[in-house]
Amino acid sequence: MNFQETSAMLWRRCFLKKKINLNNILIIIPLYNAFMTICALSTGVAASGVAIIRISGPETSFLIKALTNKALPKPREATLLELNNINNNRPIDQGIVLWFPGPKSYTGEDMAELHVHGSKAVVKELQETLISTKKCRLAEPGEFTKLAFLNGKINLLQAEAIGDLIAAETEIQMEQ
Repeated sequence: MNFQETSAMLWRRCFLKKKINLNNILIIIPLYNAFMTICALSTGVAASGVAIIRISGPETSFLIKALTNKALPKPREATLLELNNINNNRPIDQGIVLWFPGPKSYTGEDMAELHVHGSKAVVKELQETLISTKKCRLAEPGEFTKLAFLNGKINLLQAEAIGDLIAAETEIQMEQ
C-alpha cells in the first residue's frame, strides 16, 4: 500500500461513519472527530472546593506533559503537580493528576483526570489552554461514556444506566 492509499484510508476513517449492528438495529455514528482528544468538566459547573477535568484520546499524554512540564505520573497513582498554561508557562493551579493509559481506562483510550480547585477561573483557564493546542476539543455530553461503549468497555445497557444515574434526581430514580 502506498502513501496515497494510506492517506485515502485515513481520510475515509475520519470523515465517514462507523456502523454498528445491534440486534438488527443499525447505528451510524459520525467519525468526523473520532481521533481527536476530548476534555470536559466532570463535576458541576458551580464554584466548588474541587473540580475534575477529564481528558481522553491519543494526545492525552502530550497534554499532561505540556501542562506539568514533567514526565507522566505513574499509572493510576494520584500525583500532586503544578499545572501551567501551555502557551505562556504561567502557573494556573496545583492539583492532583491521575494518568490512565489505554486500554485500561474508562474509555479504553489514554485518559487523565485533573483534580483542581473548583473556581470558575481555574476551570476556564485549564480548558482554554487545552483547547488552544488544537490537539483537544470540548467533549459533547455523554461522549466519555459513548467512547467506553464504542471501545467495548461497557455494553449498551450499562451506557444507558450511567445516563439514567447521572440524570436521577431522587433516591427511587437512582435505584432503578
